[in-house]
Amino acid sequence: MGTTAIQEIVPRILRDMRDGVLVLDMQGNILYLNDQGRALLGTDQNCTGLKYTAAFWEQNADGRNDDFHQFVLDAVYDKEHAHSGEASYTPRGQEERRFRLTSSFLHSEDGTKKIGIVVLFSDITETARLHQQRRESSIVFAVLMICVCVYLFLWSLLRYLDAEPPGWVMNLMIEGISVIMFFIVLKTTSFSIRDIGLRITNAKATFVPDILITLGACAVLVGGKVVLLRVAPGFFPEGAPFWDWSVGTFADVIYPLTVILQEFLARGVMQENLRRIFTGKHAAALSIIVSALVFGVLHIAYGFMFMVGATLLLGVMGIFYHKQGNIWGLCIIHYVLGEVASFLRYII
Repeated sequence: MGTTAIQEIVPRILRDMRDGVLVLDMQGNILYLNDQGRALLGTDQNCTGLKYTAAFWEQNADGRNDDFHQFVLDAVYDKEHAHSGEASYTPRGQEERRFRLTSSFLHSEDGTKKIGIVVLFSDITETARLHQQRRESSIVFAVLMICVCVYLFLWSLLRYLDAEPPGWVMNLMIEGISVIMFFIVLKTTSFSIRDIGLRITNAKATFVPDILITLGACAVLVGGKVVLLRVAPGFFPEGAPFWDWSVGTFADVIYPLTVILQEFLARGVMQENLRRIFTGKHAAALSIIVSALVFGVLHIAYGFMFMVGATLLLGVMGIFYHKQGNIWGLCIIHYVLGEVASFLRYII
């Protein structure tokens, strides 16, 4: 292949590359910026012949892209070493991107003199986002495991000291641990309460099936008590009414807020982050199962059967959350069934 053919092919290769290619002379003047590079940097001007500082650095009044520009300038002024690294870049009117950058030198034909610098930059925004999600999800999972273990240790200690408090006190303990966990997550990750589980895109698809499930589950609870009173009357306190208003406490007053917080943590925080940690086609199912088991264990103070029932209910609600994408319908199920179970004395 002749020299002329090579000279025609090389510009086409540079033009069609998926990476940005920026070529500068040793004084920092732009010799070449390919089409992909202009697209990644959000400019459509022909920068050839311009000083890099005039074309880009001086346009960066707010300083958002300083890391990127500093990398290029370091490559120009450090004439002894090639460079590599990562930097964020926000084109005008666009979202922030993350670039991987490498620099190398252009040499004269005889290889004795450096005549320019080549900076290659590729968009790794999506890869960086996934790495950040995986890292932050691992933090969330670790924080949750610590909180669950603390709760179980406290519960076991109280039982060991024969100072087991009533259920509503343990419930408040759960809420306290949940709040602490929530603030740790907000502090240690980029997680925002606006991101997950709060937006309703289809009210009918959200509330109608959840209300029907609530009504059906309430009927099962009432029917189940009728059967238990006949076949195992000792399951409930002797002499207690069928529907016992006396079990109400202050916890019932704040229970709506408690339900929202628990569902947000169980679904928006726990289930979503587990889904990011697990991989493969069963990731969603595993995230539902594990989150249901974890939050089911937090009901151990109410007895084994209640814990099992809570775990199963949380699993069903996890499926609904996966399909609906918000927590509001689930809050209805959680609140109504929790109150009905309490006043029917399933919590003893």
